[in-house]
Amino acid sequence: MTMRTTFKTHIMLAVAAVSVLAGGATAAFAQNKGPGDVAIKGYVAPKQGEFPRLLFRESDLPRLKARAQTPEGKAIIARLKETLGGGDMMPENFSKDAPVNNADDKAVAKHPMGTYTLSHGAGFAFLYQLTGEKRYADLARECLDKLFEGQVDRDSRYNWPTPGTGFRLGFVLQSICLTYDLAADAWPADYKKSVVERVMNMRVKKVDKDQFFTLEDLAKAGGYPPGSNHYGAYLSGPGLAALTFMGEPGADDKRLKGLLDQVEKNLVNLCGNGFGDHGWFAEGTSCGRISSNHGVLPLLQSLKVAGGKDYISTWPNARFTVLRIMHEIVPMGGRAQFPHRGDYGNDNFYERPMISNMGDFSQGMGAVLPREAEAMAWIYDKFVEPNNKTYNSYQYPHLAIYAYVNWPEKRTDPDDVFTKTLVDDTHGYYLTRNGWNDGNDILVSTLLKRGPGGYKSGAVRAGTMVWGFGEKLNFGGLGGKTAHYRASADGSMELADEKGNALVVDFSKASGAAAVIAAKGEVKAGAPKKGAITVVDAGGEKVSVLVLNDAAPAVPTANGKDITIGGQTITVDGNVLKLTKFSEKK
Repeated sequence: MTMRTTFKTHIMLAVAAVSVLAGGATAAFAQNKGPGDVAIKGYVAPKQGEFPRLLFRESDLPRLKARAQTPEGKAIIARLKETLGGGDMMPENFSKDAPVNNADDKAVAKHPMGTYTLSHGAGFAFLYQLTGEKRYADLARECLDKLFEGQVDRDSRYNWPTPGTGFRLGFVLQSICLTYDLAADAWPADYKKSVVERVMNMRVKKVDKDQFFTLEDLAKAGGYPPGSNHYGAYLSGPGLAALTFMGEPGADDKRLKGLLDQVEKNLVNLCGNGFGDHGWFAEGTSCGRISSNHGVLPLLQSLKVAGGKDYISTWPNARFTVLRIMHEIVPMGGRAQFPHRGDYGNDNFYERPMISNMGDFSQGMGAVLPREAEAMAWIYDKFVEPNNKTYNSYQYPHLAIYAYVNWPEKRTDPDDVFTKTLVDDTHGYYLTRNGWNDGNDILVSTLLKRGPGGYKSGAVRAGTMVWGFGEKLNFGGLGGKTAHYRASADGSMELADEKGNALVVDFSKASGAAAVIAAKGEVKAGAPKKGAITVVDAGGEKVSVLVLNDAAPAVPTANGKDITIGGQTITVDGNVLKLTKFSEKK
């Protein structure tokens, strides 16, 4: 089975799980199941003292060094050096901000490019791997010493002695582990042992209260539920520490094995009871990115490379923590945007200059199937940064490293990789689009808002959002359990809940329009510039019909329970709206 077939098979299973049964009964929902056997057959574990191991192995180095001679490889290395402040010496700028729990976006943004970050050490260490020049390993050590001395990141919530909260330690430990992984073979044994012991014996204090964090506290996610944005970010630190330091002098392998087991158990919990089966998160859009960028994505890649555990190809739950976003992105107004729901952000994908908002692509490409990474690269080129690429690194060296390692050379049109319709059955999140083209793409998403919650789930609004031709509309909504669902390969979709609410999306163009979206009831929505909304009476049932088109749209007319728009007919069938011209997925 090819990668593309595997991907689409998972979607079809989700569709089958909510198909309506004969007589109008509701099908049983697919339960979240774990990934099954994730052990990679024939995997050769790193030998004691073998580095690097977290993102790539020694056997990968010839390929990575060769990439440095390609135009894209050169561009990413140039970006890495820019984030380092030049790349040949310690940075000139160090934040003097006091450690805090809550960051001021403007205060963080004031620091110039190249200001010291906790991942500066990793950046220099990666240059050591590519060049073999020991001076880079020495700079990496100097940067790591700064971290242990208490130097804050450009975002002062992230620091070693007094982090803003426990989940900030995910990035702190990620920086330590990457630096060690990439520079260890150039460092003396006594220094390496001192680093291992610092991490093994860590007990760091939260900046604003007497709460302390050990590796065990982090592996248990600090007591947070999986639907909290904190949960995933807690896990990455101890997970990466276990994968990095296992077998090293100064490490307790039995303890590290226990930590890794706990992290993996909680990773499965997170991707089934925080995230749903296809990537929706209990606390909404931005909270989900915190949990994935700071937790799930780096863990998935290193578990595979350093641990021989493949959660990526065996389990859609894991990789859809980032792939869901790829279904949502639309370039509007010169910026990548997505239909945001919940706290901490808005529709502008990269508006907040914060590390938790970065890494979807650079880290995400290492946590999906190769063909999916090619589609992500296509989306990035067309929708995110058509010019002057930063490769999703922002101002952080480690993100440039992930980009260099993970960014595929080939680009593949997402229409050839992804299905146009995505369903997260756990949370009742449905999204469909007419393709990946440009800012005129039409996207319809609706959240029935069921399944596990989180502390901030109350800020996540349900309802249907319609984006098309650069405009955004709210268009009614559904809720609770699904009573009917079917989808077509062209993105057309029928959806109804058990309360009698129904939605239909037609992308077939049988109507003569680019899209027809209809909902039961009289929906209050603004008038689109390229289209019109008409409320018709279909056999005593009011139905709101939104027709989107570049030219003058066809006007819907009702005859009994049938609503005709051009060559398409929508029929009111009990509590369901059905399309007459409809080609189901094969």
